[in-house]
Amino acid sequence: MRGFISTSLDIILQIFFVLMLLAGLFSGYQTGGFFGAIGGLIGAFLVGVVFLGALFVLLDIRDNTKRAADALERNG
Repeated sequence: MRGFISTSLDIILQIFFVLMLLAGLFSGYQTGGFFGAIGGLIGAFLVGVVFLGALFVLLDIRDNTKRAADALERNG
């Protein structure tokens, strides 16, 4: 069950990242045309990398901890 939740959260974060990029693109286009769209896309990308990247790092830490515990149980 934990694996399902972890995988589901990973998929949700990826979808959210794409939606953030689209929102930045459209909102930038409405305010500044083509160059506003590029600026909005870059801004949304940076915000997505910072915030969602932290969550991906936490998921990786959880996975690595689980693998280390499994390896210790097998060898110990």
